[in-house]
Amino acid sequence: MTREICELAPIENACTRVDGILEQSLNEIYLFDAQTLHFEYVNSRARLNLGYSMDTLRMMTPLDIKPEFDEASFRTLVNPLLHGAMKILIFEAMHLRADGTLYPVEVHLQLFAQSGRMVFLAVILDITIRRRAESALRESEERFRTIVNTIPQLAWIAEPDGSRVWYNQRWYDYTGTTPEEMEGWGWQKVHDIEMLPKVVERWTHATAAGKAFDMEFPLRGADGRFRIFLTRAEPLRNAEGRITQWFGTNTDVNEQRLGEKARREVEKRFEVVMGNMSEGLVIFDLAGQPLHWNAAALRMHDIGNSEVMLLNPHTFAQIYQLSTVEGVALPFDQWPLTRILRGEHLNDLELRIGRVDRDWERVFSYSGALSHYGDGKELAFLVVKDITERKNAEDALRDAKVNLEHKVDERTAQLLAKGKEMESFCYSVSHDLRAPLRGIDGYSRLLLEEYHDRFDEEGQNFLKNVRTATKYMTDLIEDLLAYSRLERQGISRTAVELSSFISNLLDQYHTRAQNVRLTVEVSDFQVSVDPEGLAIALRNLIDNALKFSGYAPEPAIEIRARAASNHCILSVRDNGIGFDMRFYEKIFEVFQRLHRAEEYPGTGIGLAMVQKAMERIGGRVWAESQPGAGATFYLQLPLLNASQAIPHERVNNAIG
Repeated sequence: MTREICELAPIENACTRVDGILEQSLNEIYLFDAQTLHFEYVNSRARLNLGYSMDTLRMMTPLDIKPEFDEASFRTLVNPLLHGAMKILIFEAMHLRADGTLYPVEVHLQLFAQSGRMVFLAVILDITIRRRAESALRESEERFRTIVNTIPQLAWIAEPDGSRVWYNQRWYDYTGTTPEEMEGWGWQKVHDIEMLPKVVERWTHATAAGKAFDMEFPLRGADGRFRIFLTRAEPLRNAEGRITQWFGTNTDVNEQRLGEKARREVEKRFEVVMGNMSEGLVIFDLAGQPLHWNAAALRMHDIGNSEVMLLNPHTFAQIYQLSTVEGVALPFDQWPLTRILRGEHLNDLELRIGRVDRDWERVFSYSGALSHYGDGKELAFLVVKDITERKNAEDALRDAKVNLEHKVDERTAQLLAKGKEMESFCYSVSHDLRAPLRGIDGYSRLLLEEYHDRFDEEGQNFLKNVRTATKYMTDLIEDLLAYSRLERQGISRTAVELSSFISNLLDQYHTRAQNVRLTVEVSDFQVSVDPEGLAIALRNLIDNALKFSGYAPEPAIEIRARAASNHCILSVRDNGIGFDMRFYEKIFEVFQRLHRAEEYPGTGIGLAMVQKAMERIGGRVWAESQPGAGATFYLQLPLLNASQAIPHERVNNAIG
């Protein structure tokens, strides 16, 4: 027995040391029977965390402190240990304290054989702090995702080799892609195929060198159109400085770049316009320092040395002098730029400018003002036009005008004299020529009446021919005098109510037109004409219509009026013999006839008088006809006002 006691002493010492280690462990340590599940040993850390005494724990099982398990589920969990399928079982659970609170644990469970029976050894880690850290990390990641999904940029994360593992929602919204499509190097699908090799080269170089990536390139959107993005990526390093990931963003700069491109285009166009302007343009700051001279301004001022642009106005005044067009010198405070800087607005100020150092003088027109831009900023601009040639031409024109006025006065006096001569001639024709004709007419009539029986039939025919010729000559003289008066008399335009005017005119034809079917369709037009001239034109047209429709089976004349724009179109149509339109140009000429006088008597002046009358009242006349189908003559008369464009028609059947 003494020997056995001496042999057991070292073992007890070892057990005492093991118990000390277990009791001092920061982890919870449990021993419980594999069959009954009752605790056999629970270290001090576990007792402290749970709040139970050892005596109480000996009456408890793991099911009492793990509320999420019942006996069936727990035995199912440990079954792989009992059958040797696993050496150790690690899982997470919740422990229930004596005060009813829970805390998270990580369980490391093993199965041991002890004195012929099986026991479980459970080493349990309190993971409360870890869970809090994980929760904080999840919250941090959630905040990160919320932020990167909210920012206007497309954002992404890539592995150290450059393959991407994550994109924010804006990336998918813009590209219209899915996470599966974009996994790894799928981002290349949304790049411009022409720029992709350069992008890949730059990205590969950046990832290999571990340097930031910065580049602009287009990305295709869900609508198939490309937009320009500024792409930047920064490496994320761990404590040892090794790159663990890349974080990148794509910022939409499409509008900005298009705006910059448009501004560059505008600047180029501005330079082209400035360089090709025929007017000179000079821009100054408010201190009077020149900021820009275009090529025309340099050329106009005969500046060969570009350094002159840098001279201030006072130095410039030592080279040039300004004066009025009449030659009165201007002081410097009246120079165009000085006045503009004082706030005046100049518009076509004409001045003479000359150089002091040589014989050079021009006449310029100056315009300009202060121009505001930005936040209260101002510039002075001066537009200069070289009007030297124009002023010379104006002087020459003024001289020519004086000469012309003198010649016009002379010509007017001559015309007045000719007019008086014409009046005398007309008087002579009216008095001196018609007197013999009246004698011939009177004597021939007396011969036929008093000596009728003394002439045979041939003699009587001779006398009748004399009387016919006398009447024709008298009518011709009357028509010529009427044409002459029409040419010389003044124009007096008044408002004429067309329907009543024509009605009054037709009263004169009541006897001559008894056998004619006369139709009048004239609305209440008011025209602005010379009444006498319109009467002359209408009488001649009606006379012609009566004359040339006289041999028709049923003579018919139609007078109609209609509106056309700001004019009234008055037409006179007959169903007479008509005429060939090949001879249209002749019918309005004096003494031009298309038919023999024996068949259709007349002097050949009527239509010429119609045209002359229409010219004088601001209208015109034209005709349409076919041989045997009658003729229609049109008069275009100016309406008194445009409101009569579509008047209410009124039809008058005057004579029938």
